[in-house]
Amino acid sequence: MVDQVRLVEDSEEWDRFVKNCPNGSFLQSSLWGELKSRYGWVAKRFAIGESVVLAGVQMLIRTRSLSPLGPSVGIAYVPRGPLAVGEQETRALLRAVVEEARRCGSSMLRVEPANGTAAELQTEILAQEGFASSSAFVQVPRTGMIGLERDTQKMLKSFKSKMRYNIGLAERRGVAVDICTDDHSFAEFYELTTMTAGREGFAVHAQSYYRDVWRCFGDDAALFIARYKDRPLAAAMVLAFGQTAVYLYGASSNLERNRMAPHAIQWNAIRWAQARGCHQYDLWGMANPQDPNDPMFGVHRFKLGFKPTIRHYPGAYDRSIQKVRGWVLSVGVLRARSMLNRWRGRRPALSI
Repeated sequence: MVDQVRLVEDSEEWDRFVKNCPNGSFLQSSLWGELKSRYGWVAKRFAIGESVVLAGVQMLIRTRSLSPLGPSVGIAYVPRGPLAVGEQETRALLRAVVEEARRCGSSMLRVEPANGTAAELQTEILAQEGFASSSAFVQVPRTGMIGLERDTQKMLKSFKSKMRYNIGLAERRGVAVDICTDDHSFAEFYELTTMTAGREGFAVHAQSYYRDVWRCFGDDAALFIARYKDRPLAAAMVLAFGQTAVYLYGASSNLERNRMAPHAIQWNAIRWAQARGCHQYDLWGMANPQDPNDPMFGVHRFKLGFKPTIRHYPGAYDRSIQKVRGWVLSVGVLRARSMLNRWRGRRPALSI
């Protein structure tokens, strides 16, 4: 029999637990919950264990009332969770988030489990608890991981020869990479982001959102800018959480592409992560190899140059909380938004 599920209010207690989990993600951190609270979401954290958190899950909820006295509609979302290994713990946490989602007026609950030894068990339990596998997802269900627990030169030699050559070529052609903390550099990052979005056809967040991500994680977030003669050519925002650094956002200029600035950015970010004691570098999203039309195909080819280990996640699982409104939200509103983006020629942003 498992301990009673409890709400966790202490963010330090929670983050210690997530950082020590083998599959703990920054998406389950209290900082991510705090960030999302600025954009209409409410974070709820549930745990099993009285004095020490043994298993847990963070859920994000966003609802709105249809009228002053009427019902509400909205979504509850669990990214990369629950963080549990055993069957009883997983089932108890899922039931807790379902009940909380219902209490808060959510129409549907989407769960995107972490991978690892418990992934298969969790997907079985999700099905037993009334969740259905969904082809829609918020986080890309594949990524590439670079191991950092080795000598820097050995790691460099493990990359494909073309990647190694381009990293050296960027330096020989005068590309300089800096870790930046000033507003002018952030403006350069956002300008490159909108330029890349226009070229590649994906949607972008508002400038304030990227700034909040950058500031929210403090010293654990690094903004890299690659320049040639003071002209910004590439940028990346990288987060370090626990033993993992994540390449969350990246962009590049349409100009001077022969200087290989994105290669220099990544090599500097990887070394930054290694210096901070991270054990792995998450390239944050890889294409579906079975789909030649996958919008990530181009960046996927670039990332393969690092010869990463491909990690697959179980995908998304949905459960209607209020059946009619849940169906309208998942099949109607969310699908209509996706179709509108495609009609506009835009791909969705790759993270929540």
